[in-house]
Amino acid sequence: MGSSPNGPLELNEPLNFKSIIDYKNKLPQLAEFRLKGNARLTDWTFCMNINFNVFIVSHKMRTILEQFNLQEHQWADCKIVKKERLWDYNMLLFSRKRNLTRRPVVFIPEMIDWPQSEFYVDEHCGFPIEGDEPVIKFDSHHAYISAKEELYKKDCTLDIGFKKLEFNESYLKKNMVDMCWPFPLEGYPLISERLKTALLGGGITGMDLMDINDYPTRKEWYK
Repeated sequence: MGSSPNGPLELNEPLNFKSIIDYKNKLPQLAEFRLKGNARLTDWTFCMNINFNVFIVSHKMRTILEQFNLQEHQWADCKIVKKERLWDYNMLLFSRKRNLTRRPVVFIPEMIDWPQSEFYVDEHCGFPIEGDEPVIKFDSHHAYISAKEELYKKDCTLDIGFKKLEFNESYLKKNMVDMCWPFPLEGYPLISERLKTALLGGGITGMDLMDINDYPTRKEWYK
């Protein structure tokens, strides 16, 4: 589930956070955005000038989302300015806080079947890959995190991305989550079929929906 890669919104005023920890863990209160150019108001949108995992939704969409089981999250009110008129919106932040010194977990690692998934090392790891790049495998989320940290110490320009992402079916059956942040799909939350049906039936605008298996590879994205 995504939207325009550039984002139709800009902040009217800079956000003032006391620390980077607050920026990663909290939503600003009563932020105000303006609509760019001829962009139109939609129910699902975002702003590139704010934390990348913050989404901006209409009250209509929030009402639908609150009927479903979402990953740990926060809500805050905000406003969008269009032609000098203010529109009430809501900010949605997916975040599972750990403590005050570490960045929040914005995904649910238990959802991933780590041994069955495949990863790779490269400078552009926001998307899955195609081709014969060397594959890395991890037994657990902990092993993955440790490898990322060691790699960063050696070369901060590199990261670990995924080639094949498998989900833990037993976890999903016991913990049905209708909307979540399924690392490492940067910027794109995952939604269940039943939530998809509700959003489409509710006439929600601004969404680009795709099957998880159709997620664009790095080659396709950078064409």
